[in-house]
Amino acid sequence: MFKRAALAVIILILPVAMAFSSIYSEASSYDPMSAVSYYGSFYDVFANPAALPCVETETGNLSLSFLFSDDWDINEMKGESMPLLQQQDWDIRASFIARNISLSAFFGTEFARSSSDPVYDIYSTLRIQLDVAYAFPHISFGARVSGGNRMIRTERTVDSFTDIFANAWFSPFKRDAGSEFFNLGAGALFYYSVFSAGVYVGELMTLSSDGGDIYMGWDAISRSTTLSLALSAPRFLRSDDLRFFRPRASFSVTDLSGSGSTVVWAAELRLQFLPDADLSFALSYTETEHKFFQYRPENGYVSFFVKGGSSGFTGTLGVIINAADGARISPVIGFSYIS
Repeated sequence: MFKRAALAVIILILPVAMAFSSIYSEASSYDPMSAVSYYGSFYDVFANPAALPCVETETGNLSLSFLFSDDWDINEMKGESMPLLQQQDWDIRASFIARNISLSAFFGTEFARSSSDPVYDIYSTLRIQLDVAYAFPHISFGARVSGGNRMIRTERTVDSFTDIFANAWFSPFKRDAGSEFFNLGAGALFYYSVFSAGVYVGELMTLSSDGGDIYMGWDAISRSTTLSLALSAPRFLRSDDLRFFRPRASFSVTDLSGSGSTVVWAAELRLQFLPDADLSFALSYTETEHKFFQYRPENGYVSFFVKGGSSGFTGTLGVIINAADGARISPVIGFSYIS
């Protein structure tokens, strides 16, 4: 009864959250609990569709997720009329799930501060995503088709919280020319004992830069390829008891084009209280435009997330900090429910 009531509340607030959400949240890119080589949770599917048939626990047919994040420049907070509204994203995702297929819809709005304060460009985006996968012993394969478009409100004045609501709900959007996108991706996942390895190519096919024709080329493939390796403790002990301390760690690299890769080192410790109740702590270091054997903190970000869940509900708190001087901070708050 409680689950049904909670699900009804989430469905009721869905249109509200849609008005505040952005599908390209930067927070998702720095999530230390997400890697192409991870599997076991339904939410690992969003990093690699090949993880879909590798879910360790029973899942329902519906998943709803909500994520808030912002990107604060501490140096710009003084004297700003809306210091906590800089590059704010409110994301929502609804997924319908089966064993080997899932259909997801991503909705949202992003407040992007322009060069003058308190003026913002406001984006509203819709993306539809279909994932299919099939598993053999120790290996699985998945494919993803996604597409959508974006609307925009340019140079809107937002100097109060009522202006946020007014611009998100009651102001007309215009079509953002050239914002249409389409991607065909594919992934694979190998897992054996404590080791797993994953690869995901996000743009096997994509729209050309002018948004007109379907394009397939090595530059898009190499740019959108992610390779990942992980070590993870099994869910159960040899005695078939639930493992209380369950660590895992991963290394990932994205973009093989040679123009500058993004690398991620991540570690997580999960405390498994019950089969459907756990608490996780995760830490990662992400570096963009990485040159191997060169430490470049000006391009680095440290992420710390805490996630707890029980009976299908999950809550996430996180923070992402620029590694060079700590002048950029991104808070993250998320909720999800699966039934």
